[in-house]
Amino acid sequence: MEGTEQVDAPVSGKAESILAAATRTFLADGFGAVSMDTIAREAGVSKATVYSHFTGKEELFGAMVGRVCERHFETFSARELDPTDVRTSLTTLGRRFLDLVLSPDAIAVHRIIVAEVSRFPALGEVFWRAGPERTLGQIEAFLRRAVAAGSLEIAQPRIAAEQFVGLIRGENHLRHLLRLGPESDKSDIGDAVRVGVETFIRAFRVRAG
Repeated sequence: MEGTEQVDAPVSGKAESILAAATRTFLADGFGAVSMDTIAREAGVSKATVYSHFTGKEELFGAMVGRVCERHFETFSARELDPTDVRTSLTTLGRRFLDLVLSPDAIAVHRIIVAEVSRFPALGEVFWRAGPERTLGQIEAFLRRAVAAGSLEIAQPRIAAEQFVGLIRGENHLRHLLRLGPESDKSDIGDAVRVGVETFIRAFRVRAG
């Protein structure tokens, strides 16, 4: 199935306030410790108002994850990338991805998932669909366009998208999750993206004959 970019419906002003309140409370206290009553108080609305916009905590959590992703991709679409200039385009994708997953909010969300998914199994799927699945969809969509343009030779674009993410992420993400050493500076991120892109292109470049 061809990868597609998810387009979210506009969020109303009241829903924005609720989502902002949920984001603050989730990132501060985790998922299990936060109730819909807490979110309603933080947003300054009734619990009935919260439920009129979101069906429950899981939907709010997914919306929060989606919003974290949007902060790094809001002015960007994979459709804008040039499939005939894969090095430049993949570098842009890689940098956006690494900026996202190493951001403080994204690291906080990952820690919440690791800590609470055993008690709240549905949280894993909510997180996957709102975060990683959306990002992989953008990368897969670009790879399909690059194949169609004759720039890359990829039999399974979805798997290739996952491999690209692995190359770019490396161990930087795990080190951030575990608070090992200082945060990566811009040169570290640039090196990780450059090496990952070069490795990916070598693996999937079009071969003569």
